[in-house]
Amino acid sequence: MKEKEPKKKETTAKGVMVDFNPNLVLLGPKMVVRGETSLPEGTVVTVQIKPFSDSDDYLRIVNSGAEPLDEIKGEEDVKVEETKEFGPVAFPRAVSEQDKRFRIEAFVDPRKQPEEIQKLLGSNGEHIKDSRGMKTVEDGDAEVVMIRKYTDVMTYEEGGFQSDPRPFVAGEKGEEITSTGGPNFRK
Repeated sequence: MKEKEPKKKETTAKGVMVDFNPNLVLLGPKMVVRGETSLPEGTVVTVQIKPFSDSDDYLRIVNSGAEPLDEIKGEEDVKVEETKEFGPVAFPRAVSEQDKRFRIEAFVDPRKQPEEIQKLLGSNGEHIKDSRGMKTVEDGDAEVVMIRKYTDVMTYEEGGFQSDPRPFVAGEKGEEITSTGGPNFRK
């Protein structure tokens, strides 16, 4: 019997599963975000803070999924380091904002990445597969797949001062915690 040469495989882009784990720590008047990811060094992570409407109270945010305003109060891009960590990104919280609620989002937008990262993810994120936090957005005629996670910060009276590290959530069914860091009883 003769051994056959293996058939040449067609080269197609493989799906990339992304592990993305931002965390929030409240340090006095600062909201500090840092995290880790499976993405390579040089990946750009964008962190934004958006306020909620004053009419959105704690229960509405937690139970009915109220969304923050479109206003971006702060935004910073950070790069993933060789250790696969990113951050810290610190947002100040003035005394006058202690009775305000915020959403802090961390996301990876494939369009903002260096060329080598775009090759991995796809220029519009088309290679991202089976990753918690996947979100498809429309940009003109194109659909863009991003990785996005968030956490919600409540007023000081509602526990918005606790300094324990809090993981971000993807807002998907089955998550163990809510966007405010408490247990999710509605899995």
